[in-house]
Amino acid sequence: MKKNVFISTRNVKTFYAVAESLQTVEAGVPGMGLIYGDKGLGKTSAAIHYACQKNNNAIYVRAKRDWSYTWMMDELLIEMAVTTLRGAKAKFDALVSALVEQPRLVIVDETNTVAPALLETLRGVHDLTHNPFLFIGHEGIKDLLMRLGPFYDRLLYKGEMNPLGLEDLESYCATALEVTIDSKTVAAVLEEAGGNFRRSVIRLKKLEDFAKLQKAAAIEHAMLTESA
Repeated sequence: MKKNVFISTRNVKTFYAVAESLQTVEAGVPGMGLIYGDKGLGKTSAAIHYACQKNNNAIYVRAKRDWSYTWMMDELLIEMAVTTLRGAKAKFDALVSALVEQPRLVIVDETNTVAPALLETLRGVHDLTHNPFLFIGHEGIKDLLMRLGPFYDRLLYKGEMNPLGLEDLESYCATALEVTIDSKTVAAVLEEAGGNFRRSVIRLKKLEDFAKLQKAAAIEHAMLTESA
């Protein structure tokens, strides 16, 4: 299996559409968005890929369950290339100033793990700077954010990521696999994985390794049982 393969699936296109819409929000309109969906659908991969494109002018941070105010603010300041300062107010003011001087889409992954008080801090930064923020979360994130009324009200765009489609997985196979595979087998892998991209890739990797071990040029449908 080839390394560093990135496929523009329907979910990736959803992510890009939300991210790019946030970058062009008119003054006075809330500029926060949400990407949500079950785990394993490619949310993080899409976010990192987007943030790595220099012309997208975005930064990416992955929230941690033990995030404190200081830890969160320091990570954001480092991504903005700002020297971290001591004191809660100094950190807040520094981030606000940096985003006013150099607006950038701020992508916050694993939003489910962020304490409500920290989410309110980020809302405060958004309100003062009008800088766009894109939050990413898995199942349950909408209900969590709805309980933070003012925060949820600022979510201008919401994009849901859905189970992988056959065309998406076929495109991935054509690009990433070093052996061939027929559509029937791809469909079987997709069904077995329940449309989950991560599980599909893991299964395909095992099938490819099995095919190579058998010195086969293609992954055959029978290998689904033989390699299980």
